Amino acid sequence: MDAATRTLLEKPWFLDGLSELQRDLSLPGAELRKRAEACLEEMWTTFHPVAAGAWRRFGELLTQRYKLVVNDDRLREIAALDSEHSLIFLFSHRSYLDIWLLREAMRTSGIQQPLGLAGANLNFFPMGSVLRRTGALFIRRSMKDDAVYRFVLRAYLAHILEIRGNLGWSIEGGRTRTGKLRPPRYGALRYVVDAVQRGHGPEAYILPVSVVYDQLGEVATMTAEALGESKRPEDIGWLMRFALMQRNQGGTARIDIGEAIPLRQRIAELEGDPRARDTMTERIALAVCHRINQVTPATPTAVVTLALLAAERALTYGETVEVVEPILRYIAEHPNLPPTMARELKDLGWVKATLEQLVGSGVLERFDGGAEPVYYVAPQQHLVAAFYRNTLIHFLVVRAIGEFAMFLEHDKQGDIRPAIWQNALDLRELLKFEFFFAERRDFQRDLLTELIVVDPSWDASVDPDGRYTRPIYWEQVKRWFDRAQPPLAHVVLRPFLDAYWVLAAELARWPVEREVDEKELLRHCLGVGKQRVRQRRLHSEESVTLELFKNALSLAKHRKLLPGTGTELHARRQAFAQYLAGLVQQLAKLVPGEAA
Repeated sequence: MDAATRTLLEKPWFLDGLSELQRDLSLPGAELRKRAEACLEEMWTTFHPVAAGAWRRFGELLTQRYKLVVNDDRLREIAALDSEHSLIFLFSHRSYLDIWLLREAMRTSGIQQPLGLAGANLNFFPMGSVLRRTGALFIRRSMKDDAVYRFVLRAYLAHILEIRGNLGWSIEGGRTRTGKLRPPRYGALRYVVDAVQRGHGPEAYILPVSVVYDQLGEVATMTAEALGESKRPEDIGWLMRFALMQRNQGGTARIDIGEAIPLRQRIAELEGDPRARDTMTERIALAVCHRINQVTPATPTAVVTLALLAAERALTYGETVEVVEPILRYIAEHPNLPPTMARELKDLGWVKATLEQLVGSGVLERFDGGAEPVYYVAPQQHLVAAFYRNTLIHFLVVRAIGEFAMFLEHDKQGDIRPAIWQNALDLRELLKFEFFFAERRDFQRDLLTELIVVDPSWDASVDPDGRYTRPIYWEQVKRWFDRAQPPLAHVVLRPFLDAYWVLAAELARWPVEREVDEKELLRHCLGVGKQRVRQRRLHSEESVTLELFKNALSLAKHRKLLPGTGTELHARRQAFAQYLAGLVQQLAKLVPGEAA
């Protein structure tokens, strides 16, 4: 290891921690010291000018066909923070290109390069030796059985922050397979939170970072993995294949940085709240994810794929524009969405260019044999189209929940307000492993905002708990749907509800006397899902992915539907499957032009 890293081994607070660990583990001091040095040797990193320069030039070759768009004013604000504080960049992860683009944005703005936390799977010869000298801090995938490793990692991160170094890693822990933000991984953040709690250095700021692409060559591979195909291990052959893939890829890559979180200040606030102390890291991570979503823009590709998936048929250019226009109007009028999104997409000339680009990449097909060309999602490409659409789905999910919550009460008599709010809260609870929702009170206010954006005649009367105070009747809801064309609940919610229904139904069929084998259940769901798509009992292949089934499994665990055996548990599993089947049946009725 280099000399700067070795100084950690002699710091008084490190030696005190080592002595405390020695008492807990009952190990001889010399042996513990040797093991600690070995752990530090495994993870140390630095910036060597030659290696860092070569790696940057390699990255420039890979990303040369992408136009990088960054808010220069925002980078100047961050550079000012960087002059006095440690910065922790937590980014969304859609491509292996992310880190090169982020570092290029930092380099051109004069911001100190962050040391990047990387999985040990990337530490292969000769790449590992190079990356270690370009700021890659390799950490093990699992360390729960090695107390010495955990102590050294915590100490090394504290050391980096103490000397005002910067850090960066993906809050998701890996690339998204669906296009939307994955649930956060808490491990590395937990160590950083602990390091800041124990340390006495300057304030450290967390910076939520969104990285999004209008098209990306890796999507086909990632969607194949989502369908159960084995992920190829990273090695030198993988790196060469990845590099060759970039020759025919390109477009726009955009980096947006959300509101900074002063970490030491936030920790102090959470420590003062008895309800938050035990979930401090989780709350910080969810805040990061929420802020990433807030600044993630709607790309042209996302809007066009949303339009085609929502229409569920081939569209002419003119029909595509007709579907896109209300979506853009909704974005422009929404008080909580970045105004730049609507401004940048205002000139609809980009629609034709985006359609043709998606045809060129094979996501769409164009039929020219009729009166005019029509565009549609190509066979076996629904998952890819959904990946692009899902980069903006977080903007639409609360609107979709409100839409479906109202539709579930169609043609009911009297004041349906209580039922609507309860439906919305039930859907929020159902989807909480997919999306990052506000606290209940703020969620209800967000829901009302969505209703007002579509129909301003809904006023903003709410009680202290965020609940709408005026009666709601079906005639009022019918007028709302008339203004809300096209309805979006089916295209936003159906992939998730369909996937959850598949898993719930197979869980209900699991033998009463057997404990659930999770891997076997997931494999079975993939097979059954593919079968049902072919039978047209499932609407789309985008519902048949391991990512969605795993989140459905997390929901089942949360509802205490596994583990266990017996008739009582079996009955609850059946009730859950019936509940989801009912939702899927109702959602199928909410299709374009038929909501009211």
